[in-house]
Amino acid sequence: METITKWVQGKWFFDLAVFVFRLYAIIFYGLTVKGTENIPHDRGVILAANHISSLDPPILGSTFTREVRFMAKKELFENRYLRALYLGLRSFPVDRQKSDMGAIKFALRSLKDGVGVGVFVQGTRFRQDEGAFSGAAFLASRANVPIVPTAIWREGRKFRVHYGEPLEVLGSSKDDLEKTTQVVMQRINSMLPDSARADTTAHPTTDPA
Repeated sequence: METITKWVQGKWFFDLAVFVFRLYAIIFYGLTVKGTENIPHDRGVILAANHISSLDPPILGSTFTREVRFMAKKELFENRYLRALYLGLRSFPVDRQKSDMGAIKFALRSLKDGVGVGVFVQGTRFRQDEGAFSGAAFLASRANVPIVPTAIWREGRKFRVHYGEPLEVLGSSKDDLEKTTQVVMQRINSMLPDSARADTTAHPTTDPA
């Protein structure tokens, strides 16, 4: 099993998966993408997005113009074959029932190594009345990296993705993180159609899951 895990963690597997899934999404879901010129390539970066479906991670991962690692609930890694697959796709496990320090440290190391980290700011699949968590702002503050507000939505069957201009965290205090989170959500909402816009309230927490 270790051999399979190492095999699928090769760059060739990730690059092939990105190419194949993006082609699939374009053909079968009419995927269109805007704003990729807003994605920085000179340091680590947070992709902070709303969350509407289980297809969000592969769609965003295949359209982001650099490697991005997504947090995924630890239950997805319990099957050893799925674990190998998710690791190959650059996902990493997080325990959403608590502040998972292992996941936080891994995310910070990735950011400081110059890699992108994907965070769904509402913590779970999209509900319009669900406020946002400050995890993206917390990680960006600790790693000193920008946040790219990202909107994903559907028009019928078709997927749409819009990457906004990057922004810096306003500060490291609890209030600063919550204000940054509200700005991120406002930026996301400005790119979403009216029917898909969400509550911009920031939860008083630094849980990045």
